[in-house]
Amino acid sequence: MADANIAAIANAVKSLDAIGRIFVGRLIESSAEKKNYTDKLESATGEDIFKYLLLINVSALDSYVAQTRIQAQESFRWCKMIAVLGFILIASGIVFSIYSTYRGVIMLTPAYLASIAGILTEFTSGVFFYLYNRTIQQVNIFHDKILSSQQVSMAFMANSIIPDENKRTETQIDLAKSLVMKATQQL
Repeated sequence: MADANIAAIANAVKSLDAIGRIFVGRLIESSAEKKNYTDKLESATGEDIFKYLLLINVSALDSYVAQTRIQAQESFRWCKMIAVLGFILIASGIVFSIYSTYRGVIMLTPAYLASIAGILTEFTSGVFFYLYNRTIQQVNIFHDKILSSQQVSMAFMANSIIPDENKRTETQIDLAKSLVMKATQQL
């Protein structure tokens, strides 16, 4: 199923700009890495299991972030196009109004309609830009959580290679206390 989604996104690359193509490339790389780590996990033993689980998690999260960025990039592209369309409608309404006034035509209804359509289009564009901004804020929050998750995973992975059993247990307890304190502070 995920491979079908990646293929669909890869086919849509033609409509993306350079930044979008970079994100699609990263998405494809992340999916390949995840499959590679999953294959290695099947034959892993001991502490390698935790390492491959961490790597699978990181590549899955990286893939999710890439997909979200592609979506945000496309959203922004559509916002710009709608904003330009609204500007063209407003400008054509103004030009038509000036032309009609210059020609002495009293009826300005088409000019008003074009201007109103342009204003409504600009309002719609503004709503889209607002939604794009909210999407980017959510991506940033998610990215911060990914970094936090990776730091915790790396701390436990580094802890697992401490040779002294007593020191390792003591460090695990300290890590757990630190995580509990951090979780209670966020509540």
